[in-house]
Amino acid sequence: MAIKYEWKITALKKAPSLDGLSDVVTHVNFVYTGSKGSGANKKVGEFNGACPVGAPDSENFIALADLKESDVIAWAQANHPVEHMQDVIAKAISEQETPTNVVVDSLPWGEEE
Repeated sequence: MAIKYEWKITALKKAPSLDGLSDVVTHVNFVYTGSKGSGANKKVGEFNGACPVGAPDSENFIALADLKESDVIAWAQANHPVEHMQDVIAKAISEQETPTNVVVDSLPWGEEE
């Protein structure tokens, strides 16, 4: 089963005034999540990231009050390649599917007196 990826914008930073425009988004924080399976077998990995947004384009500028999450996700996608994030998420999911570092709760020789 393939990993399904999803973006979620968690925070924005802005410049109150920049290049003659008001409330210009300058930085995006996000969570990129990957999930595999469903129900009790669902495995999830996350990548928390941040990226700057390029210089504002007065012709295509969207006022902060009019932004949609899909607009900001498109900016994040353009400024933050997904390959590394997908590798990190795939590794986290693989570790859940086949754990390699499970803590041993009790030592086989018990407590020494």
